[in-house]
Amino acid sequence: MRRAALSLLCEVESGHALEPLLEAATQERGTDARDMRFLRQLCSGVLKWSRRLDWVVDGYASRPVESLSPAVRQILRLATYQILHLDRVPARAAVHSAVELTKMHERGATGFVNAVLRRIAHSDGDADTLPDPQSDRVRYLGVLHSHPDWLVRRWRLRWGECAAIRLLEANNETPSLFVRENILQGMTAGDLGVEAPPMADHAGVHRVNSPEGFFATQAFVEGRCYVQDVNAGIAAQLLEPQPGENILDLCAAPGGKSANLAAMTRDTANIVACDWSPTRLRRMKDNLRRLGIRRVHLVVEDGVSPACREALFDRALVDVPCSGTGVLGRRPDARWRKAETDLPAHAHRQLQLLECAYVRVRPGGIIVYSTCSLEEEENDAVVDRFLARHSKARLEPASRWFPGRAWAGRSVQTLPGREVGDGSFAARLRKE
Repeated sequence: MRRAALSLLCEVESGHALEPLLEAATQERGTDARDMRFLRQLCSGVLKWSRRLDWVVDGYASRPVESLSPAVRQILRLATYQILHLDRVPARAAVHSAVELTKMHERGATGFVNAVLRRIAHSDGDADTLPDPQSDRVRYLGVLHSHPDWLVRRWRLRWGECAAIRLLEANNETPSLFVRENILQGMTAGDLGVEAPPMADHAGVHRVNSPEGFFATQAFVEGRCYVQDVNAGIAAQLLEPQPGENILDLCAAPGGKSANLAAMTRDTANIVACDWSPTRLRRMKDNLRRLGIRRVHLVVEDGVSPACREALFDRALVDVPCSGTGVLGRRPDARWRKAETDLPAHAHRQLQLLECAYVRVRPGGIIVYSTCSLEEEENDAVVDRFLARHSKARLEPASRWFPGRAWAGRSVQTLPGREVGDGSFAARLRKE
């Protein structure tokens, strides 16, 4: 598994996303669940902690990590992660496997890798001195919690020191598995077959405390539940779909929100679910079939270039592509692939998608704009720009639908570390 982990980590460093690589590895290697869990743990752990791991290695190496080849760099990260974070892996085993991997990829670096890792193993990371927290607080927190400085800086300004630290910590924890009952199948909590207590204030959502074997349970295979973060269904609730309506789900894949809308209308609404990716829609189709949902119609199209722009829909859900800074705990590679300079481009396309959905909703109709971002440029700022350009659009405060919730005011904004689950944003707009 360490050899497979090294291969995946090198591919991620070259620009690939981790999750599709893990899915492909699962298909290639069969269904040995224990091996795949270890592979995922290694890859996710190294990617989450890579900045901190590099800091440790640099403290013991004669050359900086950034000067090394990608293979040697990932070998050192992989072994250091096992030494410092995995108690069940003996340090000598981590060092030995790293040396063997180095012989396969860059034999000339074998002595260097062996010496660095033996020093780390012998000290158990005791020499892991951090940047000075007084003179450079951002860099200190960035290294300590293994996040890029630009995110640390923004989050401290936006959320304050304490909430920002809780957010950084939450992103490095193992994400919980949440499932939502499929009310079309009449599921009860006892049908899950695993320890999965219900979530307070989120009807029909359960946290699976023992994920091992869950996807082989009868409840999942028969479509009586589906995986969805505890906060991911809030946007569909804010949209408040009604039976028999025509509803547009503009950026639908992977399909959890379309499933929400279908379940909330007892599969009587006409839901058009659009996405630009045929592959993602094929997977979505399989999941909807498993759930017994029949009234969701899948359409391959780019949301900013729809085949039909007529005002045909009573409601529209516009869950746009974004920076994903609210889900970094689930996407460990994303924190290193995003940059602050990406935000304006995201916001530009997000506004385009929102305006295209607005045209396709009838007068009096409802639009919910949502993201999995924590960044103001992609959230409230997009909504404000939209309202400034459309005098007949009106914002309806989310607090009307979620009274007394700390995360619901003018709009919905959940925050990892403050709330259970992922970060999510949603705003409800009416077309007058």
